[in-house]
Amino acid sequence: MKREHAIFLAFFVLGIAARLISLGELEWFFGSNLHVDEITYVTGDSPPYERPPGTYLLAGLPLETTVLRLIFSAISMIPALALFLFRKKSRNNAILAGVLAIEPTLAFSGLQILPSAPAAAFLALALTAGRNRPLLLGWLVGCAALFRGEVLLFLPVSIFFIHPFRKYISTAGGVLIAVLPVLIINLVSGGPFALGENGPLNLWLGSSWELLETPPGIEFEELMGDSSFADNALHSIRDDFPGWLGRGAVKTAAFLSIPGSGRNIEAPELLGSTVLKYLLPLTFLIIAMGISGSGRNPGTALIVTGLAAAFLFFPSIRHRAVFLPAVAISVSHFRWKIAAPVALVILLFSVFLHYPAGVRPGLTHVQSAQNQLESGNCEAALVSLEKAEEEGFEGADIHSIRGACIASSGGDFRIAAREFGRALEMAPESPTAWKNMAALLWNYGYREDAVIAAEKAVSLNPALGEELSPILSCQR
Repeated sequence: MKREHAIFLAFFVLGIAARLISLGELEWFFGSNLHVDEITYVTGDSPPYERPPGTYLLAGLPLETTVLRLIFSAISMIPALALFLFRKKSRNNAILAGVLAIEPTLAFSGLQILPSAPAAAFLALALTAGRNRPLLLGWLVGCAALFRGEVLLFLPVSIFFIHPFRKYISTAGGVLIAVLPVLIINLVSGGPFALGENGPLNLWLGSSWELLETPPGIEFEELMGDSSFADNALHSIRDDFPGWLGRGAVKTAAFLSIPGSGRNIEAPELLGSTVLKYLLPLTFLIIAMGISGSGRNPGTALIVTGLAAAFLFFPSIRHRAVFLPAVAISVSHFRWKIAAPVALVILLFSVFLHYPAGVRPGLTHVQSAQNQLESGNCEAALVSLEKAEEEGFEGADIHSIRGACIASSGGDFRIAAREFGRALEMAPESPTAWKNMAALLWNYGYREDAVIAAEKAVSLNPALGEELSPILSCQR
């Protein structure tokens, strides 16, 4: 066996071992239920080819949840394989590819049925197998965009990095060849713009610290407003453009910090609960050396795409993992004179940067409780809520979910009403909170009070009118 093969194989086996150990350390991995954000990408009422279409199709395979997670974890190894197989065989490249096999945030991205790992795999293939073939490179980037819509920012960004212009046109054409058929199929089926469905929402979220700090749930409903997300975002940017630029700079800095931020899930805490936390220095080195090796090439265009996505929307560990193959490939061109100050800046960001939009402690347990409640497992939901409180979570959702668990299992009316009342104290303009209270009052015979609560819920969200029609039709 050649030396470079032995080096890479050693790293690759270590990467597999790190993943397997991490699987056992995450209590939900071998469960049959979807976990937190997985439910957003796998189920729900979204039509096919939407949010995002690539993950929707992969997750639709008739396989057990644990098997799907194992497949996504295996996909997270593809970037390392691509670097080793499609680049010149050498000791340095074997080490670089091997390090990518054990890079912790990319490994972590594959531990759920989420789109980051497949997107990273396609980008790695684009920069290796397609590096001298612009059309293929663009097509593979387009395939990555079917998993993570923000990759489409590559189209405007890469015009400054891919020359001559005819090469850029060929690359852009490849992206469109991958993307347009899916868009057409989705439009014909009556769906919206598939790849960027969450784009306006995320742009709006990224325009305010208040929005980013408020977790998904009934408190967040109060901030939604009646206008479109795109209009909300544009108004926010227009009304405070300097502030928006400042927030964008902080978000970009958070994209570079180690281990990174989260939003819907407590990614730093979850990663830190596994053996992967001991490998985080590798992420630091890859980012510092990769950025110092950037130049006028597609890899740098993808690095800038990741930074632009963080600036416009918001950063997180799993979003950054998508672009790590581009950063890793740039490592081979790093320059010490640039790498040293970049490393210092990233170190300062990692230690001292205050990112205002950190995830509330215990949020992951709250979201798990919500999923467990919807699947009818109230006992497990109450346990998850206890864990959330132990970790310090405070918010309306914890009372709303507990009240729903008590009510749906036939518990004490007074306790359920007290929990719903606390939720309303914290989120008095939440239509869901009023809907829950209306249903509780109705089921226990308090008809007039139920009608009042239902009318309040519908006044806040007219879409609830049909659901609450049995209550509203009652004459007071």
